[in-house]
Amino acid sequence: MPNSLKAHRKAKNLTQEELSEHSGISVRTIQRLEKGLTPGSAHTIKTLAKALEVKSSDIVISQSEIQEPYDDLHKVKLMNFSILSVLMLPFGNLILPTLVYFFNIKNDYVKTIGKRIISIQILSTFFLVFLSVSIFLLMGRGNGAIPKPVPIIYFMYTLVSILIVIKTSRDLDRNRKILKIFPDLI
Repeated sequence: MPNSLKAHRKAKNLTQEELSEHSGISVRTIQRLEKGLTPGSAHTIKTLAKALEVKSSDIVISQSEIQEPYDDLHKVKLMNFSILSVLMLPFGNLILPTLVYFFNIKNDYVKTIGKRIISIQILSTFFLVFLSVSIFLLMGRGNGAIPKPVPIIYFMYTLVSILIVIKTSRDLDRNRKILKIFPDLI
């Protein structure tokens, strides 16, 4: 059972950090084992069993007991990459991620990360619209044509969106908090 490691650790009155120090296995690995996200290598299981003074077979996690957290990660990545729809659909960077968010709102992981992704897009879209309208009003007055800087700003905006998507994807892969500088708006 995935929590057998946790049960043995708690029986010894050890925190994950203390077990990590005692065994030399990283806290992150212990967390993943306790959540049933990985079966762990033979060396890891043997080392933890030795530190807990139990048999390796007492804390082994079978392949069938491994949970699939990657489905949640895939949903968040879908939300992240759907931002690129702005290249073909005006405001697609808001519409598609929001749809993915609302179809998965019961999933805590998607809800937490999705709020940040959508908040970033709300802020960046507001900035694009504000900048474009300002330039349009200041430069395009009277001649009826769209000022040249507006398409340039849109191109720069899409380039920044691509960079944000890449950065967010890398942060998700490395299990880091994504783009901490932006506030949650929803």
